[in-house]
Formats: sequence, structure tokens, C-alpha cells
Amino acid sequence: MTDAFVKILTQVVTRGQYSLTQMLEKLHVLWVQNLLSDEELETLTALAQTSVDPDYREPKRIEERVSALEIESVNTMLALTELYEMI
Repeated sequence: MTDAFVKILTQVVTRGQYSLTQMLEKLHVLWVQNLLSDEELETLTALAQTSVDPDYREPKRIEERVSALEIESVNTMLALTELYEMI
């Protein structure tokens, strides 16, 4: 692949903000599509294994976030209703 493409991939991998399993899968997909050479795959795989942030947690999907907000708003409304009834 082009040097610019590999440079961008290297920068992304170096940041470490990913699930190692998913990153390795994506690198292998690029390799299978002949977008990475064997050497580039090997280098990026090693870099991913050493650069991954062990504390990184994937962002929740939008559906999970909306569901959590709905539950929170219902709980808030119930608490406000109870407060109002106490007054």
C-alpha cells in the first residue's frame, strides 16, 4: 500500500485507543485485501500489541446510550413525583 496509508495506520495503532482483538482483525482484513504486505502486517501487529491501552473501553453503541438515558429520565420523574406527593 502507499506509504501515506501505512503512516496513518501506524499513527492510529500508536494511539492505542482500540480493542486489540478488533484492531488485529481489521489489520488482517487489510492484509487479505492485499492492502498491506506481509511485513507491514507483522510490523503493525507487533505495534498494536505493545501500544494498546489496557484501560481502553469501547464507547457504548447509540442504542445502549439512549436506553440508559430513558431509564435515567424515568427514574428522575418517579423521584420527582414522590417528592411532589410528600409536599
